[in-house]
Formats: sequence, C-alpha cells, structure tokens
Amino acid sequence: MDYISNPFFPAGLEKPSYVEVLNENSHILLKLLDLCPRYMPTDLYEKKSLAKDLGLNSILLKDERTRFNLGSFKATGAIYAIAKIAYLRLGSENNLTLEDFKRTLRGVTFVTASAGNHGISMSVGAKLFGAKAIVFLSKNVPKTFAEKLKLMGADVKFQGRNYEESMIEAEKHAIENNYVLLSDSTWKTCQSGIDVMEGYMIIGKEIRNQLLSCNSDGITHVFLQAGVGGFAAAIALSLRKFLRKDVQIIVVEPSQAKTLFMSLQNGKPSVAEGDVSIMGRLDCKEPSLSAFYSLSKTANYFMHIRDDYVMDKIRKLSDFGISTSPSGGAGIAALIYACENQLFGISRNSSPLVFLTEGEI
Repeated sequence: MDYISNPFFPAGLEKPSYVEVLNENSHILLKLLDLCPRYMPTDLYEKKSLAKDLGLNSILLKDERTRFNLGSFKATGAIYAIAKIAYLRLGSENNLTLEDFKRTLRGVTFVTASAGNHGISMSVGAKLFGAKAIVFLSKNVPKTFAEKLKLMGADVKFQGRNYEESMIEAEKHAIENNYVLLSDSTWKTCQSGIDVMEGYMIIGKEIRNQLLSCNSDGITHVFLQAGVGGFAAAIALSLRKFLRKDVQIIVVEPSQAKTLFMSLQNGKPSVAEGDVSIMGRLDCKEPSLSAFYSLSKTANYFMHIRDDYVMDKIRKLSDFGISTSPSGGAGIAALIYACENQLFGISRNSSPLVFLTEGEI
C-alpha cells in the first residue's frame, strides 16, 4: 500500500485535444432524472460509533446502496446518459414525457462492457426508455451476474479475459452493427463516458443540499474509491464547487489495479498490471482519460490498498452496522488506514466524508 501527493493540483495536467472536458450540465441533470421512476436522494448520515472508534470528530457517510433500488451509485450514470441522448434527439423540447423518450429511442441498441453495476444501470435505462441493451462480460464476472442482467432484458455476451478486453469487443460489435456504445470510461475513440459521469454528479448535488440541514462541523477529507475513475472524477468536481478549498480529496484504488496512481506518477495515462482483485468493480487496469485529467485538477492524493487489508476492514465494519462489498467500502477501508498511519493531516478534529457505493455482492 502506498500514496502520493498530486503535484499538479489544482492546475492539473494539460490534456490532449481529443479528451473531452468533464462539465456539470446542471440545467438538464435534475430535469431528466425527474422522468425516472423511483428517483429520490440517497441518505447522508453521521456514523458516530465509527468516528468514535477511529478517534475522529465525525464521519459523514453517503449511502448509495438504495439508489433506484439497484444497489449502486452507477444507477445514476447510464440511466441519465440514455435519457440525455433521447433529450437531445428530441431537440430539448419542453414538457417531455417518458413516452416521448420511448418513442425516440425505439429500435436503438446500447452496447457496453461491464465488471458489475454499470451493466445493470444501462440495462435498466435501456428498458425504461424503450431501447435494447447488450452487455459484454469477461470470464472473471460471475455467471450469476449474467443471469441478473438477462432478467433485466439485456443480451449478455461473455468475451475477453478482463474488463479491458471485453470493452474492445463491445466497441467492435457496436461499430459493426451501428449500435450506440455507452461506456462508463473514455478513451481516444469513445467519449460516451462523459455523459455517464455527468449523471454521477447528482450525488454531489444531493450532498450539497443535505449538508444544509446536517449538523456537521464541516467536511475536512473525502475518500473516493476508483476503478477507471469516473465516479471519483465526477464527485470530486462536483464537491469542489462548494466545499472549502483546503478539503483534502483522496482517490483510492486496489493495489492490483493502481492505474490512476501510476498515471499520476508518470504524468500521463498509464496501464497497470496485476492479478484479479477482490474489489471487482474497481479492478480496472486502464484509466478513463477524461476522469484522469479531471482528477489531476481536483484530487490532492492518490493511494492504493491491498485486498487482504480491505477484506479485514470490511468484515469489521459489520460491528458498526455497515454491510457492503470490498468495492463498496474501499473508501472507508482507506480512511481507517489513514487514521492508523496518521496520513493526509487527519486528526481528532477531522470530519471525513466517505461513500458506500454498493451493497454486499
């Protein structure tokens, strides 16, 4: 396990011209999510027992386990991106209904690769808005997850030894059949992940509203778990708009997939090599380009943590009434490690913000 300070903060690295900038499209964000059944903010609450155990002033926990009844923050991503595509095709008309969206997306097929929850979100979003979904999975993804996707109406294809190879096959399939590739990442030939990340920003908006009614002494640190970096980049950018400038944002990855950590070290997007991590939804060996360049402006530190350490801390979280997966609780495990080793200026006066990005898998 290791960490590095971001020498490029806050100016960030200069990005190549083909990398799109992550922006907050606030004028349509809430408008589109209002069309989604069951949308409501997830809970933000203080975890006093854990804060006391760690010797902290407080801990604020944003709980994404109930998002859209799909159990993950990613429900805000693909569902929003699909709605936005329909919205733009309709010419940004007023008083749009769900039926209008279904009509304009009838016959459209969305394709992606997934290591977990993004595939669920895209499948649900496609069905909700009258489109079709095809999800490519690697051999590392459990067959039970494939069955879950099929129950949601998706066509599932097992191809590739890992997430990156599955995405190559997904992109090829989309091009050959004139389908819409909807990745949660971005690379030189695909920028659809920008819209997915834009959808994640609703989480930051919710936090801002919830803090107004929360008896908090002020957030001092934010721990954001990362795979390709989409969630971390979207939340960091959103939070930077209203948190104090001295708040420390820490990006957390598995040691077997420290692609953002290595990219920062090298000053450019870099591929990580390692075994399969138990943090399956974070086990990504290549960064999202837009996410990486955005985080080079918004994050203070990048760190990676071992599987065995995370698993041990996830088990112990049950003592505090927290039930999650290694991926969903990686940020909390990183906070515990930071407290144990007095990192990032954490002290008894600190009030960190952490995220449960998914429930038990």
